Amino acid sequence: MDPIKILKRAWHIVWNYRVLWIFGFILALTASGSSGGSGNNGSRFNINEREEFQMPSNMEREFNSAGEAFEEFFRQGLPALERELDLPSGELSTMLWVIGAFILVMIIVGLAMSVARYVSETSVIRMVDEYESSGKMLSFREGWRLGWNRKAWRLFLINLILSLPAFLLLAFFVVIGFTVYKTASAPGAGSGGMWASWAGIVAIVLVVLFVFAILMVFLGLLQKFFWRAAALEDLGVRDSFRSGWQTFRENWKDIGIMWLVMVGLGIAWAIASIILFVISIPVLAITVVAGAVVAAIPGLLLVGFFSLFLNSYLPWIAGGLFVLPLFFIVGFSPWIFLSGLTLTYTSTVWTLVYRELKALPSLALDDEPEIMQLEE
Repeated sequence: MDPIKILKRAWHIVWNYRVLWIFGFILALTASGSSGGSGNNGSRFNINEREEFQMPSNMEREFNSAGEAFEEFFRQGLPALERELDLPSGELSTMLWVIGAFILVMIIVGLAMSVARYVSETSVIRMVDEYESSGKMLSFREGWRLGWNRKAWRLFLINLILSLPAFLLLAFFVVIGFTVYKTASAPGAGSGGMWASWAGIVAIVLVVLFVFAILMVFLGLLQKFFWRAAALEDLGVRDSFRSGWQTFRENWKDIGIMWLVMVGLGIAWAIASIILFVISIPVLAITVVAGAVVAAIPGLLLVGFFSLFLNSYLPWIAGGLFVLPLFFIVGFSPWIFLSGLTLTYTSTVWTLVYRELKALPSLALDDEPEIMQLEE
């Protein structure tokens, strides 16, 4: 496998296949992950003989205290804060409902962006593969159809499974935090023992972070092959893991070399990005003004709507809150576009690598008769 040839071919495809730029822009907007976790204070939820849910008494008291604190805040804290800010009665309570509505809208938008991300990932992979197979450039609608199927769902599931180490790390830090809390609050804990405990915990955390970083880099590399096995070979999640791992295991030297080349290219791009950042400042100034103009129209409409039940400067805050994402998308569109090109180019490179690694066994079989003829 020739890495330089693949890099040149990927650049040729991305530069000439302009529809990929649109999917790259979507990827740059949506390619972000999130994780969550939870912990408790060491108590467990129990089921009694009647199979009724029972909450531990200490946790029940904590929930009751929190509820009473919230009730007290809304009963006394909000009116006091409204008087301090010179706002009419009930304004802050209404504003909190507006903020809650904004959070709900952002959750819905986040779900839609997650769908768009995996559909776009699938589309880019399959469009590049189709172009290499037939030389046909698809339209945006045709490319979107390539991604709008169960293959995108499989990419999501693969990514979710590979994110499990991050959840485990979060659980580990919850345990570490609980241990630190117990150590610090233990009666009669001496300062010397306390510092020794802290030193041991810091050492453990550093080792775990180092191992975790290596593991995530390795899983990120494997992910590229798992995804392409699912998108290009129409395999299920389990078979995608099996096929992707087999491809990696049989060609780990070539893949390692290609990964090092991409790391070096990423470092070079990071340096070039600093120069591009300086050069793009005049263009960015124009797009920021354009973003302000584009966001102004829906912003004024929202201000008028919120003025029906909010007064003073609160309608402006609420309207600005809802149009702020639109402003950032338009205002910083040059950087989003460059990031999208980078993501599209990287995806194209690994699609070409996957195709070539899959083609190597058949090429070797085709060369065997010629070798045998030469030996005769």
